[in-house]
Amino acid sequence: MENYSVLSDLQLTCTDLKTLIKSSENLQTNLQKHEENFNNLQESLSVASRRLAPLQSLSIASKALETRINRAVSPALVLIDGFKISESLQRKLVSISTKLLGQKSENRRLRLLIKYVDCVDKLNIAINLISQEGGPAIQRLQEVVEFLSRTKATDQFRTHRLRETLVTLKALYETEVDSMKFDGLLDEALLNLQDEFEGILLQLRHHNIGVQVDDGDGEMMGVVELGTDLDVEVLRRISETLAANDC
Repeated sequence: MENYSVLSDLQLTCTDLKTLIKSSENLQTNLQKHEENFNNLQESLSVASRRLAPLQSLSIASKALETRINRAVSPALVLIDGFKISESLQRKLVSISTKLLGQKSENRRLRLLIKYVDCVDKLNIAINLISQEGGPAIQRLQEVVEFLSRTKATDQFRTHRLRETLVTLKALYETEVDSMKFDGLLDEALLNLQDEFEGILLQLRHHNIGVQVDDGDGEMMGVVELGTDLDVEVLRRISETLAANDC
């Protein structure tokens, strides 16, 4: 009976061992499958990485190209804005000139002259900026257009638009800058200011004919030039503007 019990225990133990071995084999099989899955996943990631590398390089190259184009386009846009500001100031000058011609009140006319001088000063600054910045801006735009045409780095439509902008801007710069500085409305406005300056001085002298002042000792001094604060302010502003423009 005792031998039967031992045999039974051995059989159970053997069964448990077989079950454990089977489980171990299943676990090993599962581990192998997981390992294969990990290997497959790793290979997939490696392939994806190799495929993404050119895309990343392309993205970096695209960003570099955008940066290069923007660096060339930004000064050109500033130059175009300069032309717009100049045109706006010239229209304003014409408007003020028209008002000056029809203004009968001397006080209002003097105030209009101050606005006129302000406008002339701003126009002079705008034209000088166009003159100084125009050449480098056009050069940078031309360089990027030549680069795009040579390398085919972007679509033809974009290159064509940039080339058209370059041609238009270059022609505008070459034909308009000297004209605005020497033959345009700025030159005419400076001549008008010279006439206004001389006219105000003559008017003051005419008003002061025969005006004499006692020097305090009972003797009369010579003719004294008199003028309002506004007269003096206008004369000062005009003289500064004329001097700044070598007039």
